[in-house]
Amino acid sequence: MGSQQMNGRRYVGWKESLVFGLANGGQNVSLHVITFFLNYFFINVFNINSSIVAIMLLVEGIWDTINDPLMGAVIDRTRTRWGKLRPFLLGVPVPLALTTVALFAGPLLIANPSQNAVSKVVYMVATYFLWETLFTVADISFWSMSAAISPNPGDRTKAITSARFLAGVFGGFANATVPVLLDLSNKTGGIDIKKAFLGIGIMTGIAGMGIFSLAGFKVKERVAQSDEEPSIRECLECIVKNPPLRYIIFKDFIGALGNVGGAFTTYFYLDVLGSASYSIAVGLVSAITDPISYLLIPAVKKKLDNKQITIYAQIFTSILNAGAYFIGIRRKSNVRFMVVLMIIKFGIEALANGVTAVIPTEMIAETVDYMEWKTGMRPEGINFSVLSFFRKLSSVAARALGAFLLKPIGYQTSAANAVVPQSERTKQGIWFMFMAFPVIFRLLSLLPMFFYDLVGAKRETMLAQLAARRLEPSDELPPMVPPHKA
Repeated sequence: MGSQQMNGRRYVGWKESLVFGLANGGQNVSLHVITFFLNYFFINVFNINSSIVAIMLLVEGIWDTINDPLMGAVIDRTRTRWGKLRPFLLGVPVPLALTTVALFAGPLLIANPSQNAVSKVVYMVATYFLWETLFTVADISFWSMSAAISPNPGDRTKAITSARFLAGVFGGFANATVPVLLDLSNKTGGIDIKKAFLGIGIMTGIAGMGIFSLAGFKVKERVAQSDEEPSIRECLECIVKNPPLRYIIFKDFIGALGNVGGAFTTYFYLDVLGSASYSIAVGLVSAITDPISYLLIPAVKKKLDNKQITIYAQIFTSILNAGAYFIGIRRKSNVRFMVVLMIIKFGIEALANGVTAVIPTEMIAETVDYMEWKTGMRPEGINFSVLSFFRKLSSVAARALGAFLLKPIGYQTSAANAVVPQSERTKQGIWFMFMAFPVIFRLLSLLPMFFYDLVGAKRETMLAQLAARRLEPSDELPPMVPPHKA
């Protein structure tokens, strides 16, 4: 059976693609809150020393370098009658939901005003490390399903597109809700910011994980695993033996450092412009243009391969960031001017969101195919642990570096009030970190992609030979012809 024959048959209907997307949306509610507001929560609401927060995040990042591939290997070694991914998708939502609530309950449970209180630090470390570990299991098993859901690349693209699009919708809801709560808490007689964050924890934990659990109940694994259970060593060796994956790793590692801009988002709107709710106005236009970007994917993929799309998208977003920085450098505190500038910048940038969200995940799925092509083993867990790791690394690196840089730029905090007036120098530092700093690492991250070669004739040959090895798949887990060694 040739690759065209395989590509002609579809196994995933629109309902299953929608459920896959909804599950990722539920998962991403908590991820967006953690990514964009955790620094603010720990430093300004829980009132923990920013240096301690930064050190904790760095240590957690080291733990992730061990935790992610190990969890990926555990998943790859799993063999059950329900598959290797669904047991994790069914088992992790409840404990992750409870941990999310516990993480944001800290300021209400521990009222010590000291920024260095041991009780607060221990609580922060324990709840956040547990949250990260459980989220790792959820994230790796979920994205591994994008490679196992079908042998057809078209099915995968459809499922990944649904997941990324709905993740943006759900994440946008979180990004619109939290700034309003921050502004309301800063008004005289306003809501208690500590209770507001507990409410956020309940919403993102209980509701978000409830929706995420749909992936375990409703999504099927259709690409068979070999009967032989690989060793932990064999699983980990998949990274070394997979050149396309290595280039993606290098790209994401460098690019992760540029995501520090996200950690300064709240500080820019709240401390430079004076209201966190301005981010909602800025997001309205991008919320309109973002869906258009997903509609552009089929047309873009007809003209460009995944490597070209990745390179051009990074250059495009870098030019937008650099231009916005220099245009706004002298008017960064002018609310009307800056809100309009941010609306234009993010509105245009959102036109690339679809391809930049879908293509990297699709490329990881193809590195799973690559290992099956070369060795007969499908290391979804290991390969998608890379996606999970760098997704979290970008978040952790941004938050850790952001927390470290607050003091050098002169940022002031207070136990009595979450919002403290900042100096002009500090505002300039926030604007630089928010808009200009990411450009440097986005451009550097392109270097490994020039060596990535799983495109064109090589990719087509791989898909054709894999299709020829497999028996006709059933709707569930199909048998597979004993793999050839390449």
